Amino acid sequence: MNIRVILSSILIIVSSFNSMAEPKSDTDIQITKIDDGVWLHTSFYIYPNGVKFPSNGLIIKEGQSLTLIDTAWGELQTVKLLNAIELEIKLPVTKAVVTHAHSDRASGIDVLESKGVQVFAQPLTKQLTIEQGAPVPNNVISELKEVGSSIKFGSSEVFFPGAGHAKDNLIVWLPKKQILFGGCAVRSTRSKSVGNIVHGDINSWLEITKGLKNKYKNAIIVIPGHGGIGGFELLEHTEKLIQNKINANKH
Repeated sequence: MNIRVILSSILIIVSSFNSMAEPKSDTDIQITKIDDGVWLHTSFYIYPNGVKFPSNGLIIKEGQSLTLIDTAWGELQTVKLLNAIELEIKLPVTKAVVTHAHSDRASGIDVLESKGVQVFAQPLTKQLTIEQGAPVPNNVISELKEVGSSIKFGSSEVFFPGAGHAKDNLIVWLPKKQILFGGCAVRSTRSKSVGNIVHGDINSWLEITKGLKNKYKNAIIVIPGHGGIGGFELLEHTEKLIQNKINANKH
């Protein structure tokens, strides 16, 4: 068995054990430790039929403070997320990166800013939030304007691959942990389709995914925007779903 698969399986098992063993401070928010100083935060959108759909983000320890990758799904959920972090991790959130302008990534921006959190985003994300009348990030990472650009952000690297699920989607890589946060540009293994691509580019997304497979071939844990975390196989699965969608569009 490939060593990457073995390590990924071990870490996922440990993560699942921690998730079950540690009490949650709020039933609407889940915080799961996936490595030293790295936690997965999961919030939920509840459809009218009562079905709860999960959305993932990251919490990264930087010294004695925390950096969020994406807000929770909605303002109330983001308030609950900050409360849960205060109870469970007991460190202040000082910075946040939103990986694109959709509400599952960015709708809690105003809550974070009201708490003094510096929120960062790709330039197009700020433009799109303004156009949509949505909460607007107070800091732009101008270095991420061009496709293929990246920047070191604390212990992580933030990469702008170009249009995929969304035109402004960012990827976050933790090189020392070999953890890749693909956000909505990566689909979970339980996903049967590419999902919403109204604001994306399916052909560009295919090329992006092929590039991610090469750029992050050492990834041990891969985190999708929605659904269960996994390993490198999530990138392969995402590529197949995108190719299936492209093939279907031809008929």
